[in-house]
Amino acid sequence: MNQNTPIIWDGQGPVMIGRYDPINGTPDMGYLVDLYRIGCGTSSLTTSLSVEKARIAESCSGQRLTLKERTTGKSLSVSLSMVQFSGRTLAAAFYGDAVLQAAGTVTSEVLPQLAVGDYFTLRHPDVTNVVIEDSTAVTPLVYVLDTHYAIEDAKHARCRLIAHPAAHVEPVKVDYSYGEYTNIAAFATTNVERGVIFNGVNDDGQRARIVIPRVSLAMGGDFSWLGDDEASLELSGEALFVSEMQSDADYGGFMRISLI
Repeated sequence: MNQNTPIIWDGQGPVMIGRYDPINGTPDMGYLVDLYRIGCGTSSLTTSLSVEKARIAESCSGQRLTLKERTTGKSLSVSLSMVQFSGRTLAAAFYGDAVLQAAGTVTSEVLPQLAVGDYFTLRHPDVTNVVIEDSTAVTPLVYVLDTHYAIEDAKHARCRLIAHPAAHVEPVKVDYSYGEYTNIAAFATTNVERGVIFNGVNDDGQRARIVIPRVSLAMGGDFSWLGDDEASLELSGEALFVSEMQSDADYGGFMRISLI
């Protein structure tokens, strides 16, 4: 696109998120690695620039008129809102990592002391082959499904105690298998830095590629786990200065815009 081409921007297009790595990345890609594409349900991607200035007043007129403005700071804020996202993006919002937990088995997971009617959950979700036994010596008592306990939701590993066998001995233990799932531990990391690439396109075919190598992301606003409408996930933060790109005429220290 020529620099004089008129633009009415009403863009859409895919957004990719990556990790800034000046060691393993390359300058041509803004040192971004582990790029992945988020879903097409992206509501908005916005940037906001701020330039802080200090006023220098003249001393000749007696009116302290502005002689010069001195720049004291520059910042670039980024906000990304979406209704479709992956576990990796959700993990970033909660200062964590999305860790793929392989399917496996558990032996002798100890349950708390339960009264009749109590609910209990297991450490891992998506459970099968559940076996519950007490701690009777030599021959433990086996809990019978739908007689002593019920599995109300195997995917969430939500169970309920119906009754204990007569003369059961604590603690009660569980053996089970579980399926593959993604685990996120909130606040597992102190800071989440990501890079953002946007491949924008207008309805008339005009295109813009946006590359922001470093953004300190955090969840903006609330995330609704329970509601009548689809939840919107917002990530926002300040673009961080990329010293390795400062002398790169294409990128500069913060952001690159390519009009195509």
